[in-house]
Amino acid sequence: MNILIIDDSSDFRALLRLYLSKELEAPNIEEYDIETHGKPADNFDWAAYDILFLDYQLGEEEDGLDWLKDFRKHRNFPPTVILTAEGDEYVAVRAVKLGAADYINKKDISPKRLKQLIEEALEFGKETVTAQQELINDATHIIKKIRKEKEALPKQNLDIGYKFVRLIGQGAMSHVYLAERVADKQSLVLKVLDLTKADDTTLKQRFLLEAELIAELASPFVVQIYEHGLTESYGYIAMEFFSRGDLKQRMELQITPEVAFNYMTHISYGLAAIHRIGVVHRDLKPANIMFRGDDSLALADFGISRRIESSSGLTSIGQVLGTPHYMSPEQGEALSVDARSDLYSAGVLLYELLVGEKPFSAQTPAALIYQHVHAPIPSLPDELSQYQSIIDRTLAKNPVDRFQSAMELVYVLEEAERDCL
Repeated sequence: MNILIIDDSSDFRALLRLYLSKELEAPNIEEYDIETHGKPADNFDWAAYDILFLDYQLGEEEDGLDWLKDFRKHRNFPPTVILTAEGDEYVAVRAVKLGAADYINKKDISPKRLKQLIEEALEFGKETVTAQQELINDATHIIKKIRKEKEALPKQNLDIGYKFVRLIGQGAMSHVYLAERVADKQSLVLKVLDLTKADDTTLKQRFLLEAELIAELASPFVVQIYEHGLTESYGYIAMEFFSRGDLKQRMELQITPEVAFNYMTHISYGLAAIHRIGVVHRDLKPANIMFRGDDSLALADFGISRRIESSSGLTSIGQVLGTPHYMSPEQGEALSVDARSDLYSAGVLLYELLVGEKPFSAQTPAALIYQHVHAPIPSLPDELSQYQSIIDRTLAKNPVDRFQSAMELVYVLEEAERDCL
Protein backbone atom coordinates (compact mmCIF):
# COMPACT_ATOMS: atom_id res chain seq x y z
CA MET A 1 0.00 0.00 0.00
CA ASN A 2 1.32 3.41 -0.99
CA ILE A 3 0.59 6.21 1.47
CA LEU A 4 1.42 9.90 1.13
CA ILE A 5 1.61 12.23 4.14
CA ILE A 6 1.40 15.99 3.60
CA ASP A 7 1.95 17.80 6.90
CA ASP A 8 4.08 20.79 7.89
CA SER A 9 5.33 19.10 11.09
CA SER A 10 8.24 16.69 10.63
CA ASP A 11 7.67 15.33 14.15
CA PHE A 12 4.05 14.50 13.40
CA ARG A 13 4.95 12.93 10.06
CA ALA A 14 7.40 10.68 11.92
CA LEU A 15 4.74 9.73 14.47
CA LEU A 16 2.23 8.95 11.74
CA ARG A 17 4.79 6.81 9.96
CA LEU A 18 5.47 4.89 13.17
CA TYR A 19 1.78 4.25 13.83
CA LEU A 20 1.08 3.20 10.26
CA SER A 21 4.03 0.79 10.25
CA LYS A 22 2.70 -0.86 13.43
CA GLU A 23 -0.73 -1.70 12.01
CA LEU A 24 -0.13 -2.20 8.29
CA GLU A 25 1.89 -4.92 6.60
CA ALA A 26 4.94 -3.39 4.87
CA PRO A 27 3.37 -0.08 3.81
CA ASN A 28 5.25 2.21 1.46
CA ILE A 29 5.03 5.58 3.21
CA GLU A 30 6.21 8.85 1.67
CA GLU A 31 6.41 12.20 3.45
CA TYR A 32 5.91 15.41 1.49
CA ASP A 33 7.80 18.40 2.94
CA ILE A 34 5.97 21.58 1.94
CA GLU A 35 8.81 23.81 3.17
CA THR A 36 11.09 22.22 0.58
CA HIS A 37 8.70 21.55 -2.28
CA GLY A 38 5.79 23.97 -1.79
CA LYS A 39 2.40 23.11 -3.21
CA PRO A 40 2.39 20.04 -5.51
CA ALA A 41 2.45 20.96 -9.19
CA ASP A 42 -0.40 20.28 -11.60
CA ASN A 43 1.49 17.29 -13.04
CA PHE A 44 2.02 15.66 -9.65
CA ASP A 45 1.53 11.89 -9.90
CA TRP A 46 -1.42 11.37 -7.53
CA ALA A 47 -2.19 7.97 -9.08
CA ALA A 48 0.92 6.57 -7.39
CA TYR A 49 -0.78 6.62 -4.00
CA ASP A 50 -3.62 4.62 -2.46
CA ILE A 51 -4.25 6.98 0.47
CA LEU A 52 -3.44 10.62 1.20
CA PHE A 53 -3.19 12.07 4.72
CA LEU A 54 -3.48 15.84 4.34
CA ASP A 55 -3.05 18.40 7.11
CA TYR A 56 -5.76 21.05 7.39
CA GLN A 57 -3.40 23.88 8.38
CA LEU A 58 -0.13 23.82 6.46
CA GLY A 59 1.88 26.49 8.21
CA GLU A 60 0.71 30.10 8.43
CA GLU A 61 -0.07 30.57 4.75
CA GLU A 62 -1.59 27.41 3.26
CA ASP A 63 -5.00 25.83 3.86
CA GLY A 64 -5.11 22.08 3.30
CA LEU A 65 -8.80 22.22 2.36
CA ASP A 66 -8.01 24.69 -0.43
CA TRP A 67 -5.43 22.22 -1.66
CA LEU A 68 -8.00 19.42 -1.51
CA LYS A 69 -10.43 21.52 -3.55
CA ASP A 70 -7.76 22.02 -6.24
CA PHE A 71 -6.41 18.46 -6.20
CA ARG A 72 -9.79 16.71 -6.43
CA LYS A 73 -10.11 17.65 -10.10
CA HIS A 74 -7.16 15.40 -10.98
CA ARG A 75 -7.94 11.99 -12.31
CA ASN A 76 -7.09 9.08 -9.99
CA PHE A 77 -6.74 11.39 -7.00
CA PRO A 78 -6.48 9.10 -3.93
CA PRO A 79 -9.02 8.92 -1.07
CA THR A 80 -8.04 11.61 1.42
CA VAL A 81 -8.11 11.78 5.22
CA ILE A 82 -7.93 15.32 6.60
CA LEU A 83 -5.77 15.84 9.70
CA THR A 84 -6.13 18.75 12.08
CA ALA A 85 -4.87 19.83 15.49
CA GLU A 86 -8.09 21.79 16.02
CA GLY A 87 -11.21 20.33 17.60
CA ASP A 88 -13.51 22.18 15.22
CA GLU A 89 -16.08 19.96 13.53
CA TYR A 90 -16.70 22.73 11.04
CA VAL A 91 -13.47 21.52 9.45
CA ALA A 92 -15.04 18.06 9.18
CA VAL A 93 -18.11 19.46 7.43
CA ARG A 94 -16.01 21.43 4.93
CA ALA A 95 -13.71 18.47 4.33
CA VAL A 96 -16.58 16.10 3.53
CA LYS A 97 -18.24 18.66 1.25
CA LEU A 98 -14.96 18.96 -0.67
CA GLY A 99 -14.72 15.21 -1.16
CA ALA A 100 -12.56 13.99 1.71
CA ALA A 101 -13.12 10.38 2.74
CA ASP A 102 -12.74 11.20 6.42
CA TYR A 103 -11.41 13.58 9.06
CA ILE A 104 -9.59 13.08 12.36
CA ASN A 105 -8.24 15.30 15.10
CA LYS A 106 -4.53 14.64 15.67
CA LYS A 107 -5.05 14.08 19.39
CA ASP A 108 -7.40 11.17 18.59
CA ILE A 109 -4.90 9.32 16.41
CA SER A 110 -3.82 5.81 17.36
CA PRO A 111 -2.47 2.88 15.30
CA LYS A 112 -5.80 1.04 15.33
CA ARG A 113 -7.78 4.18 14.50
CA LEU A 114 -5.50 4.87 11.52
CA LYS A 115 -6.00 1.36 10.21
CA GLN A 116 -9.76 1.78 10.50
CA LEU A 117 -9.59 5.15 8.70
CA ILE A 118 -7.63 3.62 5.85
CA GLU A 119 -10.04 0.71 5.45
CA GLU A 120 -13.03 3.05 5.37
CA ALA A 121 -11.30 5.50 3.03
CA LEU A 122 -10.51 2.73 0.55
CA GLU A 123 -14.17 1.71 0.53
CA PHE A 124 -15.11 5.36 0.05
CA GLY A 125 -12.75 5.55 -2.92
CA LYS A 126 -14.57 2.66 -4.62
CA GLU A 127 -17.87 4.53 -4.61
CA THR A 128 -18.69 6.38 -7.78
CA VAL A 129 -19.85 9.98 -7.74
CA THR A 130 -23.28 8.75 -8.81
CA ALA A 131 -23.46 6.30 -5.91
CA GLN A 132 -22.47 8.98 -3.41
CA GLN A 133 -25.11 11.33 -4.80
CA GLU A 134 -27.74 8.61 -4.52
CA LEU A 135 -26.97 8.30 -0.80
CA ILE A 136 -27.56 12.03 -0.40
CA ASN A 137 -30.78 11.83 -2.39
CA ASP A 138 -32.00 8.90 -0.29
CA ALA A 139 -31.43 10.90 2.88
CA THR A 140 -33.08 13.99 1.44
CA HIS A 141 -36.11 11.85 0.59
CA ILE A 142 -36.94 11.65 4.31
CA ILE A 143 -37.45 15.38 4.54
CA LYS A 144 -39.28 15.51 1.21
CA LYS A 145 -41.71 12.95 2.56
CA ILE A 146 -42.26 15.04 5.68
CA ARG A 147 -42.89 18.14 3.58
CA LYS A 148 -45.50 16.33 1.47
CA GLU A 149 -47.33 15.32 4.64
CA LYS A 150 -47.25 18.76 6.24
CA GLU A 151 -51.08 18.88 6.31
CA ALA A 152 -50.81 16.50 9.26
CA LEU A 153 -48.96 19.22 11.21
CA PRO A 154 -50.62 22.52 10.29
CA LYS A 155 -48.82 24.37 13.08
CA GLN A 156 -45.37 23.30 11.89
CA ASN A 157 -43.37 25.09 9.23
CA LEU A 158 -41.91 22.21 7.21
CA ASP A 159 -41.23 24.15 4.03
CA ILE A 160 -37.43 23.87 4.47
CA GLY A 161 -35.10 21.50 2.61
CA TYR A 162 -31.92 19.90 3.90
CA LYS A 163 -28.86 18.34 2.33
CA PHE A 164 -27.32 15.59 4.40
CA VAL A 165 -23.56 15.86 4.84
CA ARG A 166 -22.72 12.81 6.92
CA LEU A 167 -24.17 10.37 9.43
CA ILE A 168 -22.68 11.18 12.85
CA GLY A 169 -24.66 8.82 15.05
CA GLN A 170 -27.48 6.30 15.07
CA GLY A 171 -29.64 4.13 17.26
CA ALA A 172 -32.00 1.27 16.49
CA MET A 173 -34.56 3.59 14.88
CA SER A 174 -33.01 7.07 14.85
CA HIS A 175 -30.17 8.66 12.89
CA VAL A 176 -28.29 11.88 13.54
CA TYR A 177 -26.77 13.75 10.62
CA LEU A 178 -24.58 16.71 9.95
CA ALA A 179 -26.77 18.60 7.50
CA GLU A 180 -27.02 21.85 5.58
CA ARG A 181 -30.18 23.90 5.28
CA VAL A 182 -30.69 24.68 1.61
CA ALA A 183 -32.25 28.09 2.19
CA ASP A 184 -29.23 29.71 3.85
CA LYS A 185 -26.46 27.05 3.70
CA GLN A 186 -26.44 26.89 7.50
CA SER A 187 -24.83 23.80 9.03
CA LEU A 188 -27.00 22.08 11.63
CA VAL A 189 -27.71 18.74 13.21
CA LEU A 190 -30.71 16.78 12.00
CA LYS A 191 -32.10 13.97 14.14
CA VAL A 192 -34.46 11.68 12.24
CA LEU A 193 -36.62 8.88 13.66
CA ASP A 194 -38.04 6.22 11.34
CA LEU A 195 -41.48 5.73 12.84
CA THR A 196 -42.22 2.82 10.52
CA LYS A 197 -39.89 0.78 12.79
CA ALA A 198 -41.24 2.19 16.03
CA ASP A 199 -44.34 0.45 17.30
CA ASP A 200 -43.97 1.95 20.77
CA THR A 201 -46.05 5.13 21.09
CA THR A 202 -43.94 6.15 24.08
CA LEU A 203 -40.81 6.24 21.90
CA LYS A 204 -42.50 8.56 19.43
CA GLN A 205 -43.64 10.85 22.23
CA ARG A 206 -40.20 10.94 23.83
CA PHE A 207 -38.54 11.79 20.50
CA LEU A 208 -40.52 15.00 20.07
CA LEU A 209 -40.61 15.76 23.77
CA GLU A 210 -36.93 16.69 23.45
CA ALA A 211 -37.79 19.42 20.97
CA GLU A 212 -41.04 20.60 22.53
CA LEU A 213 -39.46 21.13 25.93
CA ILE A 214 -36.40 23.02 24.78
CA ALA A 215 -38.05 24.99 21.97
CA GLU A 216 -39.67 27.06 24.72
CA LEU A 217 -36.27 28.36 25.83
CA ALA A 218 -34.05 31.13 24.51
CA SER A 219 -31.03 30.51 26.73
CA PRO A 220 -27.43 30.77 25.47
CA PHE A 221 -26.64 27.83 27.77
CA VAL A 222 -29.14 25.43 26.15
CA VAL A 223 -29.12 23.97 22.63
CA GLN A 224 -31.25 25.86 20.13
CA ILE A 225 -34.02 23.95 18.36
CA TYR A 226 -34.82 25.38 14.92
CA GLU A 227 -37.67 23.14 13.82
CA HIS A 228 -39.30 19.83 14.60
CA GLY A 229 -42.10 17.75 13.18
CA LEU A 230 -43.87 14.41 13.26
CA THR A 231 -45.84 12.51 10.66
CA GLU A 232 -47.11 8.94 10.51
CA SER A 233 -43.80 7.82 9.00
CA TYR A 234 -41.03 10.12 10.21
CA GLY A 235 -40.13 12.51 12.99
CA TYR A 236 -37.30 15.01 12.87
CA ILE A 237 -35.59 17.67 14.96
CA ALA A 238 -33.37 20.33 13.37
CA MET A 239 -31.06 21.74 16.02
CA GLU A 240 -27.96 23.81 16.57
CA PHE A 241 -24.65 22.50 15.23
CA PHE A 242 -21.77 22.63 17.73
CA SER A 243 -18.51 23.00 15.88
CA ARG A 244 -16.10 22.42 18.76
CA GLY A 245 -17.25 19.06 20.07
CA ASP A 246 -18.25 18.12 23.61
CA LEU A 247 -16.92 18.28 27.14
CA LYS A 248 -15.95 14.61 27.02
CA GLN A 249 -13.29 15.43 24.44
CA ARG A 250 -11.99 18.36 26.48
CA MET A 251 -11.73 16.28 29.63
CA GLU A 252 -9.07 14.18 27.92
CA LEU A 253 -6.80 17.20 28.37
CA GLN A 254 -5.68 18.72 31.67
CA ILE A 255 -8.24 21.24 32.93
CA THR A 256 -7.33 23.84 35.55
CA PRO A 257 -9.62 24.50 38.54
CA GLU A 258 -10.38 27.96 37.13
CA VAL A 259 -11.59 26.48 33.84
CA ALA A 260 -13.48 23.73 35.69
CA PHE A 261 -15.43 26.27 37.74
CA ASN A 262 -16.04 28.38 34.64
CA TYR A 263 -17.51 25.39 32.78
CA MET A 264 -19.62 24.35 35.76
CA THR A 265 -20.94 27.90 36.24
CA HIS A 266 -22.22 27.94 32.65
CA ILE A 267 -23.60 24.41 32.96
CA SER A 268 -25.46 25.49 36.10
CA TYR A 269 -26.91 28.50 34.27
CA GLY A 270 -28.22 26.04 31.68
CA LEU A 271 -29.73 23.87 34.40
CA ALA A 272 -31.35 26.95 35.95
CA ALA A 273 -32.94 27.76 32.58
CA ILE A 274 -34.48 24.32 32.06
CA HIS A 275 -35.54 24.00 35.70
CA ARG A 276 -37.29 27.36 35.37
CA ILE A 277 -39.67 25.82 32.81
CA GLY A 278 -40.11 22.70 34.91
CA VAL A 279 -37.70 20.37 33.08
CA VAL A 280 -35.28 17.92 34.70
CA HIS A 281 -32.48 16.87 32.33
CA ARG A 282 -31.86 13.43 33.92
CA ASP A 283 -28.80 12.63 31.79
CA LEU A 284 -26.25 15.36 32.51
CA LYS A 285 -22.82 14.06 31.45
CA PRO A 286 -19.76 15.30 29.49
CA ALA A 287 -21.04 14.00 26.14
CA ASN A 288 -24.15 16.18 26.52
CA ILE A 289 -22.23 19.42 27.14
CA MET A 290 -21.48 20.93 23.73
CA PHE A 291 -19.20 23.77 22.57
CA ARG A 292 -19.91 26.35 19.87
CA GLY A 293 -17.36 27.95 17.56
CA ASP A 294 -16.91 30.85 20.01
CA ASP A 295 -16.16 28.32 22.79
CA SER A 296 -19.43 28.98 24.64
CA LEU A 297 -21.11 25.83 25.93
CA ALA A 298 -24.69 24.59 26.04
CA LEU A 299 -26.67 21.67 27.44
CA ALA A 300 -27.91 19.24 24.79
CA ASP A 301 -29.67 15.88 24.35
CA PHE A 302 -32.90 16.08 26.30
CA GLY A 303 -34.21 12.75 25.04
CA ILE A 304 -35.04 11.42 28.52
CA SER A 305 -35.97 14.73 30.13
CA ARG A 306 -39.37 15.28 31.69
CA ARG A 307 -41.40 18.06 33.19
CA ILE A 308 -41.28 18.02 36.97
CA GLU A 309 -45.08 18.14 37.22
CA SER A 310 -45.68 15.74 34.32
CA SER A 311 -47.73 12.61 34.87
CA SER A 312 -47.26 11.32 31.34
CA GLY A 313 -45.40 8.22 32.52
CA LEU A 314 -42.67 8.62 29.89
CA THR A 315 -40.06 8.44 32.64
CA SER A 316 -42.13 7.18 35.51
CA ILE A 317 -41.19 5.93 38.96
CA GLY A 318 -39.79 2.41 38.73
CA GLN A 319 -38.01 3.04 35.42
CA VAL A 320 -34.26 3.75 35.57
CA LEU A 321 -32.99 6.04 32.81
CA GLY A 322 -29.70 7.86 32.56
CA THR A 323 -25.96 7.16 32.73
CA PRO A 324 -24.87 5.31 35.91
CA HIS A 325 -21.63 7.26 36.45
CA TYR A 326 -23.59 10.54 36.73
CA MET A 327 -26.84 9.27 38.20
CA SER A 328 -28.26 10.60 41.47
CA PRO A 329 -29.05 8.08 44.24
CA GLU A 330 -32.80 8.64 43.85
CA GLN A 331 -32.58 8.24 40.08
CA GLY A 332 -30.57 5.03 40.46
CA GLU A 333 -33.23 3.62 42.74
CA ALA A 334 -35.98 4.60 40.27
CA LEU A 335 -37.56 6.99 42.75
CA SER A 336 -39.19 10.32 42.00
CA VAL A 337 -36.66 12.99 40.93
CA ASP A 338 -36.64 16.77 40.78
CA ALA A 339 -34.16 19.51 39.87
CA ARG A 340 -31.85 18.49 42.72
CA SER A 341 -31.11 15.24 40.87
CA ASP A 342 -29.45 17.28 38.10
CA LEU A 343 -27.43 19.15 40.76
CA TYR A 344 -26.06 15.80 41.98
CA SER A 345 -24.99 15.00 38.40
CA ALA A 346 -23.38 18.45 38.27
CA GLY A 347 -21.41 17.52 41.40
CA VAL A 348 -20.13 14.37 39.71
CA LEU A 349 -19.05 16.49 36.74
CA LEU A 350 -17.32 19.04 38.97
CA TYR A 351 -15.40 16.34 40.85
CA GLU A 352 -14.30 14.78 37.57
CA LEU A 353 -13.20 18.14 36.12
CA LEU A 354 -11.16 18.96 39.24
CA VAL A 355 -9.61 15.55 39.90
CA GLY A 356 -9.46 13.98 36.44
CA GLU A 357 -11.39 10.87 37.48
CA LYS A 358 -14.95 10.02 38.46
CA PRO A 359 -15.94 10.00 42.15
CA PHE A 360 -17.28 6.45 41.92
CA SER A 361 -16.31 3.50 39.71
CA ALA A 362 -17.39 -0.13 39.54
CA GLN A 363 -17.52 -3.06 37.16
CA THR A 364 -21.30 -3.07 36.66
CA PRO A 365 -24.07 -0.43 36.50
CA ALA A 366 -25.74 -2.00 39.53
CA ALA A 367 -22.53 -1.70 41.55
CA LEU A 368 -22.16 1.93 40.48
CA ILE A 369 -25.69 2.75 41.59
CA TYR A 370 -24.99 1.07 44.93
CA GLN A 371 -22.00 3.39 45.43
CA HIS A 372 -24.04 6.48 44.60
CA VAL A 373 -26.55 5.41 47.24
CA HIS A 374 -24.23 4.09 49.98
CA ALA A 375 -20.54 4.94 49.42
CA PRO A 376 -19.04 7.91 51.33
CA ILE A 377 -18.43 11.08 49.37
CA PRO A 378 -14.79 11.04 48.18
CA SER A 379 -12.32 13.67 49.34
CA LEU A 380 -10.58 16.06 47.00
CA PRO A 381 -6.76 16.12 46.88
CA ASP A 382 -5.13 18.34 49.52
CA GLU A 383 -4.43 21.13 47.04
CA LEU A 384 -8.17 21.35 46.27
CA SER A 385 -9.49 20.74 49.79
CA GLN A 386 -10.90 24.27 50.06
CA TYR A 387 -13.59 23.21 47.58
CA GLN A 388 -14.64 20.07 49.48
CA SER A 389 -17.75 21.76 50.87
CA ILE A 390 -19.08 22.25 47.31
CA ILE A 391 -18.54 18.58 46.53
CA ASP A 392 -20.12 17.53 49.83
CA ARG A 393 -23.29 19.51 49.12
CA THR A 394 -23.71 18.55 45.47
CA LEU A 395 -23.03 14.84 46.16
CA ALA A 396 -25.16 14.62 49.30
CA LYS A 397 -27.16 11.38 49.31
CA ASN A 398 -30.34 13.10 50.47
CA PRO A 399 -31.64 15.82 48.10
CA VAL A 400 -32.56 17.92 51.16
CA ASP A 401 -28.85 18.27 51.98
CA ARG A 402 -27.87 19.48 48.49
CA PHE A 403 -28.05 22.92 46.95
CA GLN A 404 -31.76 23.53 46.48
CA SER A 405 -31.52 25.34 43.15
CA ALA A 406 -29.12 25.69 40.25
CA MET A 407 -28.78 29.42 40.87
CA GLU A 408 -27.71 28.74 44.45
CA LEU A 409 -24.94 26.55 42.99
CA VAL A 410 -24.06 29.26 40.45
CA TYR A 411 -23.29 31.81 43.19
CA VAL A 412 -20.97 29.36 44.95
CA LEU A 413 -19.18 28.38 41.73
CA GLU A 414 -18.67 32.00 40.71
CA GLU A 415 -17.05 32.72 44.07
CA ALA A 416 -14.79 29.67 43.70
CA GLU A 417 -13.79 30.81 40.21
CA ARG A 418 -12.84 34.24 41.58
CA ASP A 419 -10.67 32.57 44.24
CA CYS A 420 -8.70 30.84 41.47
CA LEU A 421 -7.71 34.15 39.83
